[in-house]
Amino acid sequence: MLLKSKEIAEFLYQHSFVRYVFVGGSTFVIDFVLLVLLHGHLDINLQIATTVSYWTAIAYNFTLNRQWTFSASDKVNFSKHITLYLILLGFNYLFTLAFVSIVSNYINYALSKILAVIPQISWTYYIYKVHIFNKESL
Repeated sequence: MLLKSKEIAEFLYQHSFVRYVFVGGSTFVIDFVLLVLLHGHLDINLQIATTVSYWTAIAYNFTLNRQWTFSASDKVNFSKHITLYLILLGFNYLFTLAFVSIVSNYINYALSKILAVIPQISWTYYIYKVHIFNKESL
């Protein structure tokens, strides 16, 4: 039983999607906790709190996805990785800011933040794997 658990863990660890989900999940926790702390407890403006929490989590996300999830940490392609990543993140940031600002007029801001992440999961993994951290495409 223990051997099978170890084999399953190793199998899952070897697949970039599993690592992506882990990094994405922990990124979301950082982003969400900071948002609730800044806006919900410190009463900082929602757009400012959303911006600070988002970009803090993104720095963590880029580092782990580049070095661990997709093993694309070679120094040669760093500028290409960061450029493509920032374009995607700029789009995701604008989507998140607009979504949270609009939807929070109808539901709780924290729930609107959770809902903003759901559609981003699908397009972000694909773009990371195929375009940003794919060694052959660079």
